[in-house]
Amino acid sequence: MERPIFQPFGAPVEKLDTPALVVDLGIMEQNIARLHGAIGGDGQVLVRPHVSCHGCPDIARYQLDAGGSSGGVAVSSLAEAEAFAGDDAGIDDILIAGRVVTAAKIRRLVALAGRITLSVAVDDARNVADLSEAARAAGVTLGVLVDIDSGYGFGGVAPGRDAVDLARAVADAAGLSFQGIMTYEGPLPIADHAELDAETLRRLQPVLDTRSDLEQAGLEVATVSAGSTYNYDVVSQLSGITEVQAGVYPLMDAETLRVRPELQSAATVLATVISHPVAGRAVVDAGHKTTGPDFGVPVLHGFPGAVAARFSAEHGILDLDGPATEQLMPNDKVRLVPYNLALCVNQYDYIRAVQGGRLVGYWPVSGRGQLG
Repeated sequence: MERPIFQPFGAPVEKLDTPALVVDLGIMEQNIARLHGAIGGDGQVLVRPHVSCHGCPDIARYQLDAGGSSGGVAVSSLAEAEAFAGDDAGIDDILIAGRVVTAAKIRRLVALAGRITLSVAVDDARNVADLSEAARAAGVTLGVLVDIDSGYGFGGVAPGRDAVDLARAVADAAGLSFQGIMTYEGPLPIADHAELDAETLRRLQPVLDTRSDLEQAGLEVATVSAGSTYNYDVVSQLSGITEVQAGVYPLMDAETLRVRPELQSAATVLATVISHPVAGRAVVDAGHKTTGPDFGVPVLHGFPGAVAARFSAEHGILDLDGPATEQLMPNDKVRLVPYNLALCVNQYDYIRAVQGGRLVGYWPVSGRGQLG
Protein backbone atom coordinates (compact mmCIF):
# COMPACT_ATOMS: atom_id res chain seq x y z
CA MET A 1 0.00 0.00 0.00
CA GLU A 2 1.26 3.48 -0.86
CA ARG A 3 2.42 5.54 2.13
CA PRO A 4 2.38 9.06 0.71
CA ILE A 5 3.86 12.16 2.30
CA PHE A 6 1.04 14.69 2.32
CA GLN A 7 2.21 18.19 1.52
CA PRO A 8 -0.17 21.08 2.33
CA PHE A 9 -2.63 22.30 -0.29
CA GLY A 10 -1.12 25.15 -2.27
CA ALA A 11 2.32 23.55 -2.39
CA PRO A 12 4.02 24.01 -5.78
CA VAL A 13 4.04 20.82 -7.82
CA GLU A 14 7.85 20.88 -7.91
CA LYS A 15 7.89 20.50 -4.12
CA LEU A 16 5.80 17.31 -4.06
CA ASP A 17 7.47 14.20 -2.76
CA THR A 18 8.30 11.74 -5.54
CA PRO A 19 7.48 9.53 -7.25
CA ALA A 20 3.91 10.82 -7.46
CA LEU A 21 1.02 10.50 -9.88
CA VAL A 22 -0.01 14.07 -10.71
CA VAL A 23 -3.13 15.17 -12.60
CA ASP A 24 -3.43 18.67 -14.08
CA LEU A 25 -7.10 19.57 -13.59
CA GLY A 26 -7.08 22.30 -16.23
CA ILE A 27 -5.96 19.87 -18.93
CA MET A 28 -8.30 17.17 -17.63
CA GLU A 29 -11.32 19.49 -17.84
CA GLN A 30 -10.36 20.50 -21.38
CA ASN A 31 -10.15 16.85 -22.44
CA ILE A 32 -13.54 16.05 -20.92
CA ALA A 33 -15.17 19.07 -22.54
CA ARG A 34 -13.67 18.27 -25.94
CA LEU A 35 -14.76 14.63 -26.06
CA HIS A 36 -18.20 15.17 -24.54
CA GLY A 37 -18.81 18.12 -26.85
CA ALA A 38 -17.89 16.04 -29.90
CA ILE A 39 -20.19 13.18 -28.92
CA GLY A 40 -23.15 14.55 -27.02
CA GLY A 41 -24.05 17.70 -28.87
CA ASP A 42 -27.50 16.56 -30.03
CA GLY A 43 -28.28 14.15 -27.20
CA GLN A 44 -28.70 11.18 -29.53
CA VAL A 45 -25.45 9.55 -28.39
CA LEU A 46 -24.17 9.93 -24.83
CA VAL A 47 -20.91 9.18 -23.05
CA ARG A 48 -20.79 6.40 -20.46
CA PRO A 49 -17.28 6.84 -19.03
CA HIS A 50 -15.40 3.59 -18.52
CA VAL A 51 -13.75 4.52 -15.25
CA SER A 52 -11.55 1.45 -14.82
CA CYS A 53 -8.84 3.40 -16.65
CA HIS A 54 -8.38 5.81 -13.75
CA GLY A 55 -10.23 4.18 -10.84
CA CYS A 56 -10.94 7.56 -9.25
CA PRO A 57 -14.45 8.66 -8.18
CA ASP A 58 -13.42 12.32 -8.08
CA ILE A 59 -12.54 12.18 -11.78
CA ALA A 60 -15.74 10.25 -12.50
CA ARG A 61 -17.79 13.07 -10.98
CA TYR A 62 -16.20 15.55 -13.38
CA GLN A 63 -17.15 13.24 -16.26
CA LEU A 64 -20.72 12.75 -15.06
CA ASP A 65 -21.21 16.49 -14.58
CA ALA A 66 -20.12 17.23 -18.14
CA GLY A 67 -22.65 17.76 -20.90
CA GLY A 68 -23.51 14.70 -22.95
CA SER A 69 -23.05 12.26 -20.08
CA SER A 70 -25.35 9.25 -19.78
CA GLY A 71 -25.49 9.79 -16.02
CA GLY A 72 -23.72 6.50 -15.32
CA VAL A 73 -20.35 4.83 -15.61
CA ALA A 74 -18.95 1.52 -16.81
CA VAL A 75 -16.49 -0.63 -14.87
CA SER A 76 -14.73 -3.91 -15.51
CA SER A 77 -15.39 -5.81 -12.29
CA LEU A 78 -17.94 -6.23 -9.54
CA ALA A 79 -15.44 -5.01 -6.95
CA GLU A 80 -14.95 -1.79 -8.92
CA ALA A 81 -18.72 -1.33 -9.02
CA GLU A 82 -18.87 -1.73 -5.24
CA ALA A 83 -16.09 0.82 -4.82
CA PHE A 84 -17.73 3.40 -7.06
CA ALA A 85 -21.12 2.85 -5.44
CA GLY A 86 -19.68 3.27 -1.93
CA ASP A 87 -20.68 6.06 0.42
CA ASP A 88 -17.62 8.15 -0.43
CA ALA A 89 -18.14 7.87 -4.19
CA GLY A 90 -21.94 7.78 -4.40
CA ILE A 91 -22.33 6.83 -8.07
CA ASP A 92 -25.72 5.21 -8.54
CA ASP A 93 -25.79 4.05 -12.19
CA ILE A 94 -23.16 1.46 -13.07
CA LEU A 95 -22.66 -1.01 -15.93
CA ILE A 96 -20.34 -3.93 -15.22
CA ALA A 97 -18.85 -4.67 -18.63
CA GLY A 98 -17.11 -7.82 -17.36
CA ARG A 99 -18.68 -11.13 -16.40
CA VAL A 100 -20.05 -12.00 -12.95
CA VAL A 101 -20.37 -15.78 -12.80
CA THR A 102 -19.53 -17.34 -9.42
CA ALA A 103 -22.26 -17.87 -6.83
CA ALA A 104 -20.52 -15.70 -4.24
CA LYS A 105 -20.10 -12.80 -6.65
CA ILE A 106 -23.65 -13.09 -7.93
CA ARG A 107 -24.88 -12.74 -4.33
CA ARG A 108 -22.84 -9.54 -4.02
CA LEU A 109 -24.16 -8.39 -7.39
CA VAL A 110 -27.85 -8.67 -6.48
CA ALA A 111 -27.16 -7.03 -3.11
CA LEU A 112 -25.68 -4.06 -4.96
CA ALA A 113 -28.63 -4.04 -7.37
CA GLY A 114 -30.85 -3.39 -4.36
CA ARG A 115 -29.08 -0.07 -3.78
CA ILE A 116 -28.31 1.40 -7.21
CA THR A 117 -29.25 1.17 -10.88
CA LEU A 118 -27.03 -1.72 -11.92
CA SER A 119 -26.58 -3.57 -15.19
CA VAL A 120 -24.21 -6.35 -16.21
CA ALA A 121 -22.99 -7.82 -19.49
CA VAL A 122 -23.56 -11.48 -20.34
CA ASP A 123 -22.47 -13.87 -23.08
CA ASP A 124 -23.61 -17.24 -21.70
CA ALA A 125 -27.05 -18.79 -21.20
CA ARG A 126 -26.08 -20.58 -17.99
CA ASN A 127 -24.92 -17.28 -16.51
CA VAL A 128 -28.30 -15.76 -17.46
CA ALA A 129 -30.10 -18.54 -15.57
CA ASP A 130 -27.91 -18.08 -12.50
CA LEU A 131 -28.42 -14.30 -12.49
CA SER A 132 -32.17 -14.76 -12.87
CA GLU A 133 -32.39 -17.19 -9.97
CA ALA A 134 -30.41 -14.90 -7.66
CA ALA A 135 -32.26 -11.72 -8.67
CA ARG A 136 -35.63 -13.39 -8.19
CA ALA A 137 -34.64 -14.71 -4.76
CA ALA A 138 -33.39 -11.26 -3.70
CA GLY A 139 -36.46 -9.49 -5.03
CA VAL A 140 -34.49 -7.16 -7.31
CA THR A 141 -34.41 -6.42 -11.01
CA LEU A 142 -31.02 -6.60 -12.67
CA GLY A 143 -30.36 -4.84 -15.96
CA VAL A 144 -28.61 -7.02 -18.56
CA LEU A 145 -26.82 -6.23 -21.80
CA VAL A 146 -25.79 -8.96 -24.22
CA ASP A 147 -22.10 -8.61 -25.02
CA ILE A 148 -21.26 -9.19 -28.69
CA ASP A 149 -17.84 -10.09 -30.04
CA SER A 150 -17.06 -7.52 -32.71
CA GLY A 151 -13.65 -8.91 -33.60
CA TYR A 152 -11.49 -8.40 -30.53
CA GLY A 153 -11.83 -12.05 -29.57
CA PHE A 154 -11.89 -11.39 -25.84
CA GLY A 155 -15.47 -12.14 -24.85
CA GLY A 156 -18.96 -11.81 -26.23
CA VAL A 157 -21.39 -13.95 -28.13
CA ALA A 158 -21.35 -14.07 -31.94
CA PRO A 159 -23.47 -11.42 -33.66
CA GLY A 160 -26.70 -12.43 -35.36
CA ARG A 161 -28.67 -15.51 -34.32
CA ASP A 162 -26.56 -16.37 -31.25
CA ALA A 163 -26.99 -12.88 -29.87
CA VAL A 164 -30.73 -12.89 -30.57
CA ASP A 165 -31.19 -16.24 -28.84
CA LEU A 166 -29.32 -15.06 -25.77
CA ALA A 167 -31.23 -11.77 -25.68
CA ARG A 168 -34.51 -13.66 -25.83
CA ALA A 169 -33.39 -15.80 -22.89
CA VAL A 170 -32.64 -12.64 -20.91
CA ALA A 171 -35.98 -11.07 -21.81
CA ASP A 172 -37.82 -14.21 -20.69
CA ALA A 173 -35.93 -14.56 -17.40
CA ALA A 174 -37.54 -13.46 -14.14
CA GLY A 175 -35.65 -10.80 -12.26
CA LEU A 176 -33.78 -9.63 -15.36
CA SER A 177 -34.47 -6.68 -17.64
CA PHE A 178 -33.07 -6.84 -21.17
CA GLN A 179 -31.49 -3.41 -21.74
CA GLY A 180 -29.75 -3.90 -25.06
CA ILE A 181 -26.33 -4.85 -26.41
CA MET A 182 -22.73 -3.79 -26.00
CA THR A 183 -19.37 -4.52 -27.53
CA TYR A 184 -15.73 -3.62 -27.20
CA GLU A 185 -13.94 -3.47 -30.52
CA GLY A 186 -10.60 -3.67 -28.78
CA PRO A 187 -7.81 -1.08 -28.84
CA LEU A 188 -7.49 0.47 -32.28
CA PRO A 189 -4.17 2.34 -32.39
CA ILE A 190 -4.65 3.42 -36.01
CA ALA A 191 -3.28 6.91 -36.64
CA ASP A 192 -4.68 7.18 -40.19
CA HIS A 193 -8.25 8.35 -39.62
CA ALA A 194 -9.64 7.02 -42.88
CA GLU A 195 -8.30 3.59 -41.96
CA LEU A 196 -9.64 3.96 -38.40
CA ASP A 197 -13.09 4.87 -39.76
CA ALA A 198 -13.12 1.84 -42.04
CA GLU A 199 -11.95 -0.60 -39.37
CA THR A 200 -14.44 0.73 -36.84
CA LEU A 201 -17.32 0.32 -39.28
CA ARG A 202 -16.12 -3.16 -40.26
CA ARG A 203 -16.22 -4.25 -36.63
CA LEU A 204 -19.44 -2.52 -35.63
CA GLN A 205 -21.65 -3.17 -38.65
CA PRO A 206 -22.46 -6.76 -37.51
CA VAL A 207 -23.43 -5.33 -34.11
CA LEU A 208 -25.73 -2.78 -35.71
CA ASP A 209 -27.19 -5.49 -37.93
CA THR A 210 -27.84 -7.52 -34.78
CA ARG A 211 -29.77 -4.60 -33.33
CA SER A 212 -32.05 -4.76 -36.36
CA ASP A 213 -32.39 -8.52 -35.93
CA LEU A 214 -33.40 -8.05 -32.29
CA GLU A 215 -36.01 -5.45 -33.15
CA GLN A 216 -37.42 -7.67 -35.88
CA ALA A 217 -37.68 -10.42 -33.26
CA GLY A 218 -39.82 -8.11 -31.14
CA LEU A 219 -37.16 -7.17 -28.59
CA GLU A 220 -36.74 -3.52 -27.65
CA VAL A 221 -33.12 -2.39 -27.76
CA ALA A 222 -32.81 0.66 -25.55
CA THR A 223 -29.02 0.66 -25.40
CA VAL A 224 -26.24 -0.02 -27.89
CA SER A 225 -22.98 0.68 -26.09
CA ALA A 226 -19.67 0.64 -27.97
CA GLY A 227 -16.53 2.57 -28.78
CA SER A 228 -13.55 3.96 -26.90
CA THR A 229 -11.30 6.99 -26.80
CA TYR A 230 -9.59 5.72 -29.95
CA ASN A 231 -12.68 5.99 -32.14
CA TYR A 232 -15.20 8.06 -30.17
CA ASP A 233 -15.98 10.46 -33.01
CA VAL A 234 -16.45 7.68 -35.55
CA VAL A 235 -18.70 5.57 -33.30
CA SER A 236 -20.87 8.49 -32.24
CA GLN A 237 -21.80 9.16 -35.87
CA LEU A 238 -23.08 5.64 -36.53
CA SER A 239 -26.85 5.36 -36.60
CA GLY A 240 -28.02 2.92 -33.95
CA ILE A 241 -25.32 3.62 -31.34
CA THR A 242 -26.70 5.14 -28.13
CA GLU A 243 -23.63 5.51 -25.93
CA VAL A 244 -19.83 5.50 -26.17
CA GLN A 245 -17.76 3.79 -23.48
CA ALA A 246 -14.74 6.06 -23.67
CA GLY A 247 -12.21 5.51 -20.91
CA VAL A 248 -8.75 7.04 -21.01
CA TYR A 249 -9.74 10.47 -22.38
CA PRO A 250 -9.74 12.61 -19.18
CA LEU A 251 -6.08 11.86 -18.44
CA MET A 252 -4.74 10.22 -21.62
CA ASP A 253 -1.54 8.21 -22.05
CA ALA A 254 1.27 7.96 -24.56
CA GLU A 255 -0.32 4.98 -26.30
CA THR A 256 -3.57 6.81 -27.07
CA LEU A 257 -2.03 10.22 -27.73
CA ARG A 258 -0.48 8.84 -30.92
CA VAL A 259 -3.99 8.43 -32.32
CA ARG A 260 -5.77 11.29 -30.53
CA PRO A 261 -3.41 14.31 -30.48
CA GLU A 262 -6.37 16.68 -30.01
CA LEU A 263 -6.43 15.50 -26.40
CA GLN A 264 -3.57 16.20 -24.02
CA SER A 265 -1.75 14.36 -21.28
CA ALA A 266 -3.21 15.39 -17.93
CA ALA A 267 -1.58 12.58 -15.94
CA THR A 268 2.16 12.35 -15.41
CA VAL A 269 4.44 10.58 -12.99
CA LEU A 270 6.47 13.25 -11.24
CA ALA A 271 9.97 11.96 -10.54
CA THR A 272 13.25 13.34 -9.18
CA VAL A 273 16.65 13.00 -10.81
CA ILE A 274 18.81 11.19 -8.27
CA SER A 275 21.97 10.72 -10.34
CA HIS A 276 23.73 12.11 -13.42
CA PRO A 277 26.83 9.93 -13.33
CA VAL A 278 28.02 10.61 -16.90
CA ALA A 279 27.10 13.17 -19.56
CA GLY A 280 24.84 10.79 -21.46
CA ARG A 281 22.82 9.32 -18.59
CA ALA A 282 20.57 10.38 -15.73
CA VAL A 283 18.67 8.25 -13.22
CA VAL A 284 15.24 9.05 -11.75
CA ASP A 285 13.38 7.62 -8.77
CA ALA A 286 10.49 6.12 -10.77
CA GLY A 287 10.66 2.57 -12.10
CA HIS A 288 8.41 -0.35 -12.92
CA LYS A 289 6.65 -0.13 -9.57
CA THR A 290 5.46 3.42 -10.23
CA THR A 291 5.01 3.61 -14.02
CA GLY A 292 3.53 0.22 -14.95
CA PRO A 293 5.48 -0.13 -18.22
CA ASP A 294 4.25 -3.62 -19.17
CA PHE A 295 3.07 -2.49 -22.62
CA GLY A 296 5.68 0.21 -23.18
CA VAL A 297 7.97 2.62 -21.34
CA PRO A 298 6.68 6.07 -20.36
CA VAL A 299 7.60 9.13 -22.39
CA LEU A 300 9.72 11.88 -20.88
CA HIS A 301 8.03 15.25 -21.24
CA GLY A 302 9.71 18.58 -21.92
CA PHE A 303 13.40 17.81 -22.42
CA PRO A 304 14.51 17.59 -26.07
CA GLY A 305 17.41 15.19 -26.42
CA ALA A 306 16.41 13.17 -23.35
CA VAL A 307 14.63 9.82 -23.64
CA ALA A 308 13.28 7.46 -20.98
CA ALA A 309 15.15 4.38 -22.13
CA ARG A 310 14.83 1.56 -19.61
CA PHE A 311 13.60 0.84 -16.12
CA SER A 312 14.42 -1.31 -13.12
CA ALA A 313 11.94 -1.97 -10.33
CA GLU A 314 12.56 1.36 -8.56
CA HIS A 315 14.51 3.48 -11.05
CA GLY A 316 14.36 4.86 -14.57
CA ILE A 317 17.31 5.45 -16.88
CA LEU A 318 17.26 8.52 -19.14
CA ASP A 319 19.54 8.59 -22.19
CA LEU A 320 20.77 12.14 -22.80
CA ASP A 321 22.02 13.82 -25.96
CA GLY A 322 22.76 17.39 -27.05
CA PRO A 323 21.66 20.09 -24.60
CA ALA A 324 20.13 17.47 -22.30
CA THR A 325 23.62 16.35 -21.29
CA GLU A 326 23.99 19.64 -19.38
CA GLN A 327 20.54 19.38 -17.81
CA LEU A 328 18.71 16.96 -15.52
CA MET A 329 20.99 17.20 -12.54
CA PRO A 330 20.29 15.63 -9.12
CA ASN A 331 17.21 17.10 -7.42
CA ASP A 332 15.69 18.28 -10.72
CA LYS A 333 12.12 17.17 -11.40
CA VAL A 334 10.88 15.41 -14.54
CA ARG A 335 7.46 14.31 -15.76
CA LEU A 336 6.85 10.92 -17.33
CA VAL A 337 3.73 10.35 -19.45
CA PRO A 338 2.52 6.80 -18.77
CA TYR A 339 2.45 4.56 -21.82
CA ASN A 340 -0.68 2.78 -20.54
CA LEU A 341 -2.77 4.77 -18.09
CA ALA A 342 -4.64 1.93 -16.38
CA LEU A 343 -1.46 0.01 -15.54
CA CYS A 344 0.21 3.14 -14.17
CA VAL A 345 -2.73 4.36 -12.07
CA ASN A 346 -3.07 0.93 -10.47
CA GLN A 347 0.31 1.51 -8.80
CA TYR A 348 -1.07 4.34 -6.65
CA ASP A 349 -3.53 4.81 -3.80
CA TYR A 350 -3.77 8.56 -4.41
CA ILE A 351 -3.71 11.03 -7.26
CA ARG A 352 -2.21 14.45 -6.56
CA ALA A 353 -4.66 16.91 -8.15
CA VAL A 354 -2.94 20.09 -9.33
CA GLN A 355 -4.41 23.36 -10.60
CA GLY A 356 -2.26 26.21 -11.85
CA GLY A 357 0.89 24.39 -10.81
CA ARG A 358 -0.20 23.98 -7.18
CA LEU A 359 -1.57 21.09 -5.17
CA VAL A 360 -5.34 21.27 -4.61
CA GLY A 361 -6.28 17.73 -3.56
CA TYR A 362 -5.41 14.13 -2.78
CA TRP A 363 -7.88 11.94 -4.64
CA PRO A 364 -8.20 8.27 -3.67
CA VAL A 365 -7.83 5.69 -6.45
CA SER A 366 -10.74 3.67 -5.08
CA GLY A 367 -10.63 1.19 -7.96
CA ARG A 368 -7.06 0.15 -7.27
CA GLY A 369 -6.83 -3.59 -6.71
CA GLN A 370 -10.60 -4.07 -7.04
CA LEU A 371 -10.29 -7.11 -9.28
CA GLY A 372 -12.90 -9.53 -7.97
